[in-house]
Amino acid sequence: MKKSTRNKGFTLSLLIGLMAIMLVACGKPLTEKLYSESVVQEIKDSTEITQEDKDLFGKAVLYSVGSNTDLSSKTVGQIIADEKLRQLKIEEEEKKRQEEIKRKQEEAEAKKQSILKLLDESIQVGLIKKSVTLKDTNKWIFSDVVHMTLDLKNVGEKDVKGFQGIITFKDMFDNDIKSLNVKYDQPIKTGKSTSYEGSFEVNQFMDEDNELRDTPLEKIKVEFEMDQIIFADGDPVKRSEIE
Repeated sequence: MKKSTRNKGFTLSLLIGLMAIMLVACGKPLTEKLYSESVVQEIKDSTEITQEDKDLFGKAVLYSVGSNTDLSSKTVGQIIADEKLRQLKIEEEEKKRQEEIKRKQEEAEAKKQSILKLLDESIQVGLIKKSVTLKDTNKWIFSDVVHMTLDLKNVGEKDVKGFQGIITFKDMFDNDIKSLNVKYDQPIKTGKSTSYEGSFEVNQFMDEDNELRDTPLEKIKVEFEMDQIIFADGDPVKRSEIE
């Protein structure tokens, strides 16, 4: 009877010992294993590691191949933790890069708006007189000629040497009638005005020419878009350089 009890006790101890060994062998977290070829597949099949950590591990392995980095001395957990830090650094660098791009874009836009202001708010153009010389072949005038007097006023903060641009004549409903180039190469001091005489021959086959000839002065509006202006300090400003 006593012998049987001893055998049972021995068997029970042996089972407990085997179970302890198995628990030690199987209970070690996968993250504590050193990197190896076999552990890569274990990571893919693992249910104890989150998908996020699996993705980080995969990125670390790919990076190690490209950068010739040895991972054999690191555990899975260390590899994941290091890769997380590397990704955070990449994100921070990308954030700084995007902020720098945005800063430069804002600087460029501010400079553009400053230049546009110089172009659009330096010279004010108005139409103050309009007359027509009718065709008279006896006087060697073979087309109607429209004569116009423009008022050019320097409303900017700099003296101007000269400028060129496009003046667009509109009807009272703001519909475009005709556009003409304007080039003026005489100085205009800030706050001062000067007149500009211009004319063009009417092409009787062009509706815009006929309409501008026939529209009364008081029903004509003008818009002026500066192409280039040269200031007295010698700085030229061109629309083509910013648009």
